[in-house]
Amino acid sequence: MVDTFAHGLWSFIIFRKLPNPQMWLAIFFGVMPDLLSWTIYLFHNLFTKGFRFGPPNLAQIPHWVFVLYGITHSLFVFGATIGIVYLVLGSIPAFLWAWLIHILIDIPTHSREFLPTPFLWPVSDWYFPGISWGTPWIMALNWGGIIVALIYIYFFQKLA
Repeated sequence: MVDTFAHGLWSFIIFRKLPNPQMWLAIFFGVMPDLLSWTIYLFHNLFTKGFRFGPPNLAQIPHWVFVLYGITHSLFVFGATIGIVYLVLGSIPAFLWAWLIHILIDIPTHSREFLPTPFLWPVSDWYFPGISWGTPWIMALNWGGIIVALIYIYFFQKLA
């Protein structure tokens, strides 16, 4: 989960020109895959075990967390949702694409060894051999890109 806050910022950067409340919905859908899996687990732990720093012990994470993680990070679930929305509305709201961007960011920024992105769930358990988002140079690229984009938006978009 590149980190949930970074997903929200990338969603803002990409979808900032959408009218309200669509921009806020884009930010929500940009963080939603993590909110509906790891944030629920975080609150579950707060009420049952207390808060602990550091990476979680994967063997102690309940199965339901991985099911939610699979659902929210699956290209198949995303595709089915987009299809249903299109059938119902006749169009696809732009803010929903933030969900896809979240998945596409997570695929290469998660290693197979620790919390790989289940983007093919439930069809396959194959995972892309990515590099962990916690790797210092990946974190620097991610946050450097966010900072450069925000500076550009702040200084150059105002002048345009």
